Amino acid sequence: MPTPAHAAAPPEPHPSPDPSRRLFLKVGAGFSAAIACSALLPALTGCSPADTPPQSGMAFLRPADVALFAALLPAVAIDLQTLDTTARRQRIDAAIRNVDSTIAAMGQNGQHELRKLLDLLASTPLRWALAGVRASWDQATPGQVTAFLARWRGSRFATLNAGGVVLVKLTSVAYFVLPDTWAASGYPGPNPAVYRALHS
Repeated sequence: MPTPAHAAAPPEPHPSPDPSRRLFLKVGAGFSAAIACSALLPALTGCSPADTPPQSGMAFLRPADVALFAALLPAVAIDLQTLDTTARRQRIDAAIRNVDSTIAAMGQNGQHELRKLLDLLASTPLRWALAGVRASWDQATPGQVTAFLARWRGSRFATLNAGGVVLVKLTSVAYFVLPDTWAASGYPGPNPAVYRALHS
């Protein structure tokens, strides 16, 4: 029976409880082929083995992932470059712990797809080919990392674009939730009365 022209449109689906889920799935689907190829040539790619455990003190991030986010942070949070070595290291460590806890709280699908992205960027040949960064992440300069992020976020390829957006969002949110960064971002801090009420 044909649908009347005046019939009401079907209701909009409810938003996903995890707003980043679709973005991570989009990222993972595009990187699957590259990761599959790299798995065939582990000696050449330098990909982390599937059974590599998280870095000590981390729930999800492996050592290569920690090096990646340590390189991303000074490129995303410019004020880090104005701090002395000790303060900069402390903030980077705290932000990386926030990244780890954020990913650990995700569903398995999101973690699985994000793992594809991180493994790709841990592979020297794939990192060089797709990100333009030949050096290991702990040797990459903020300028090289900034160029990589700009290249991916401005890419006409949806997979690279989404990957760049995911990395910047994870990094920036993990950094700017740190109370020490609020002044630099212009955030005055939470309303004291509301904060006390929520944490009483």
